[in-house]
Amino acid sequence: MKNRIEHPKIFISYAWGSQEHDEKVIALAANLKGDGVDVIFDKWHLKEGNDTFKFMEKSVLDESITNVLILIDPIYAKKANERAGGVGTETQIISSEVYNKVEQRKFIPIVFERDDEGNVCKPQYLKGLLHFDLSLPDTYDTEYQKMVRTLYGIDTYKEPELGKPPVWLEEISKVSYKSRVISDFFRGSASETLKKNKFAENLEELKKQILEYDYIKKDVITCYLELIPFRDEFLILVKSSEYVQEGYKHIAKFLEELMYEIRRQQINYANLKVTFVHECFIYSVAYYLKKNANEALRYLLNKTYFAGTSHFNQDADSYNCFYCYNDVLDNAVCKRDDKNYYCGTAALWIENINVEICNKDEFVSGDLLCHSASLLISNYDKGWAWFPLTYVYNTDEYRGLFATYSKRLVSKEYLENMLFILDFESIDAFKKQYKSVEEKFHNGDLKEYRYNSCFETAKNFWNYMKTEELGTRN
Repeated sequence: MKNRIEHPKIFISYAWGSQEHDEKVIALAANLKGDGVDVIFDKWHLKEGNDTFKFMEKSVLDESITNVLILIDPIYAKKANERAGGVGTETQIISSEVYNKVEQRKFIPIVFERDDEGNVCKPQYLKGLLHFDLSLPDTYDTEYQKMVRTLYGIDTYKEPELGKPPVWLEEISKVSYKSRVISDFFRGSASETLKKNKFAENLEELKKQILEYDYIKKDVITCYLELIPFRDEFLILVKSSEYVQEGYKHIAKFLEELMYEIRRQQINYANLKVTFVHECFIYSVAYYLKKNANEALRYLLNKTYFAGTSHFNQDADSYNCFYCYNDVLDNAVCKRDDKNYYCGTAALWIENINVEICNKDEFVSGDLLCHSASLLISNYDKGWAWFPLTYVYNTDEYRGLFATYSKRLVSKEYLENMLFILDFESIDAFKKQYKSVEEKFHNGDLKEYRYNSCFETAKNFWNYMKTEELGTRN
């Protein structure tokens, strides 16, 4: 990551053009000034009688200038390639700096306007440099924000810390032979009734084993890791549920009853089992999302659960009943790795991801779907949204799985799928609720969710899709 620049100072290199073009340049310079960037700009600093060559040379080579923004358009590219006019003069100065330095970050190409065919016109000497694109209205705000972060020395895509080799790398699967045989049974040709009964029996047996299991070791991380074989047995049944009539209802019932019984238990580290159910619920959502199992998602996300918020009640609740914040486990993982994780529990989940069910991105996407859905679903009536513990592992927030999933809501087909999943009767009803949440974000009545001291926020549908864009394409 680059060093933070407290007071960025930039010079704007551009080609003089029409009055409309110059006004766009002035507006960009003014916006940058408003965002705390000191701008050296000929319209403000080059006065009558000044030597234009010396002004350009001083501005380009001045060591106090942290960046030179090169606003590219067809006229600029032509003049730069032909070394004509003031642009040609600046090109001679800048190109020597670019070519003579193996690594340079000072000169930043900005695609400002395209040609009549919509093509980017880059001068030859800038062909190899990455650029920001301010030429398209739909992406202008996003690109502008990325550019300003760069001027302040803040990487848009934060490189994650190097982790440890995954636990599963050399590990023999802990899923029992018995469970794999059972999985084969559900894929077989047995009757629907027999499959349904057998499926319920297996879940009931697994629930009993989890409830009866007590921890022997005192280390909290070891205690949690001892639950992984149970998790993997459960996930085999999640995979098998697609071969069982309404198998997802049995999965939801299992999680509901298991959570309720765990909360009634009086054992050491009981909260670890609650965290275990939290993880299993995210896996279930992630797997059904991956398989486009819309009926299963609709049921899990809209069902009223009676899982109990403590050991002495069984009030009606939404899927929020599966959420658990485990500060003991968080702190233990941070201490083990000597790292200040935003969430040690999430780090442990990602470290031990079950790739037979879903990969890391699919798991995180399931968590993020729970977050966005909680802002829309009528049955989720809490005063707070589902907090996606794993959101910091959404490393490609612009092109990743959740971003792609959200952007597809522009399609009528995908929008109708979302209406079904979130249990809305009509597009108008969905758009009304969607717009309501969007306005709350815009007005500051609803803050985006983030960890304390974390720059990144938990992404949601509204980061990628505005209300007026929903379902606008076939």
